[in-house]
Amino acid sequence: MPIPVLETPRLVLRGPKREDFTAYAAMWADPDTTRHIADGAPKSIEESWTSFLRHAGHWHIVGFGSWIVEEKASARLIGILGFNERKRERAPGLDGLPELGWMFDRAASGKGYATEALKVALGWGRDAFGPVRVIAVTAPDNIASNRVAEKCGFTLFKRAESLGRPRLFFMRTL
Repeated sequence: MPIPVLETPRLVLRGPKREDFTAYAAMWADPDTTRHIADGAPKSIEESWTSFLRHAGHWHIVGFGSWIVEEKASARLIGILGFNERKRERAPGLDGLPELGWMFDRAASGKGYATEALKVALGWGRDAFGPVRVIAVTAPDNIASNRVAEKCGFTLFKRAESLGRPRLFFMRTL
């Protein structure tokens, strides 16, 4: 299945390409960018490579996944965003729900890119999945991501831990 390309006035969401890896790895190596994600630690080149390959493979195995977010004006990779099937042990009733996640380069923060990209991805998800529930998991102190989730129609439904760290669980119906 080809990975769909989505566009907004300022962004292109597309499948990962090998030449994206250097910028992707730099994003994951930045402690300011990673502090709210997973265990909060930056990733090594090897860990970044495994993560990068997972994004491409997700599309081919489950039919959906994450897009590289490219700024049109500069053609620069500024983030990654998409639907994932994480197989997390979350709570009864949440298994099998697509999880939306996003991460943006520090230099792209505060420009509305995450909200813009998330809105176009939600539209794709509605067409691809129909009116299903989707979740997003953020860190309580990640004010920017929590605001993005709320602006895009997600509602907080649970506070819990993931990887030993407090998390907010948001949900919405596509």
